[in-house]
Amino acid sequence: MIIDRLLDLPPRVSARKIRQRILGTQGGFDVENILQTPRLMRSQRFYDFLSRYEAILLRADNWKSLEFDERDVLEIGCGQMLGFGPIAIFRGANSYSGIEPLFDDRVLHAPEIVDTYYLHVFKDLSAIYGPLLSFDEFMMRLRTRVTVNSEYLVESSFTGPFDVVISNSCLEHIFDFEASMSALHKRSAPNCRYLHLVDFANHLLSKHPFDGLYSVDPDTFWSKHGRNINLHRLPEIIQGLENAGFKPGVVPYSHFPEAYSGSLHPYWRERYPDDQILFLKTAIIHSAD
Repeated sequence: MIIDRLLDLPPRVSARKIRQRILGTQGGFDVENILQTPRLMRSQRFYDFLSRYEAILLRADNWKSLEFDERDVLEIGCGQMLGFGPIAIFRGANSYSGIEPLFDDRVLHAPEIVDTYYLHVFKDLSAIYGPLLSFDEFMMRLRTRVTVNSEYLVESSFTGPFDVVISNSCLEHIFDFEASMSALHKRSAPNCRYLHLVDFANHLLSKHPFDGLYSVDPDTFWSKHGRNINLHRLPEIIQGLENAGFKPGVVPYSHFPEAYSGSLHPYWRERYPDDQILFLKTAIIHSAD
């Protein structure tokens, strides 16, 4: 499956990634690798995420769009390019804090990246929200109002309180979930608004999002694929948030009961008899305003 993905990339990119896997050189700051990774360089990506999620929430729960002006923002799992950070900063956030082990702040200084990715992000946001600031001011704010570390939530040096908390396919990767949500609640402002997209799929390259997951118990899945996802379903996610003190709203995003041909291990069927829960792939967890 990895080979199939590599073959879909340009030859030069495929060769670099193969060399990195063989030599174990994935780590470190590689400008060329970032520039040649389409997913990282698509400047509209995070606006597309945010606008889609908020459109779903508006339809389902009369959601009011997040405000960033003069807010302190936390993103859990912001990725190498700061995730929703540029949107928050462009729209006037006082500060943006990110938790991400892969982030390297040299992305904010490398001319090749600044003049392609961040300039394109700036152009898009200026067209959407209007000319709120110059590009130089935008980059200055990204360099001075942004702080990213790789600490776990339970040990984070970020104290908050945060007015906005956001994550995109991250909560399913947190194993010490209840303690982490308690730590998050302590760092959240009393009227904190939050939006979390949770992906309950297998996180594998497979035809069906639950192939290889529901046919075995969790320990077997982890022994085969590693402990990359916590395997919580929606009830555990909601319970963890509520136990921490949050009062979350939930909007199911996508269900995939169709075309699942695998067996169902008793572990899953006994705990989740409702297919609406078992085959829920994505859901948006949000502050109930």
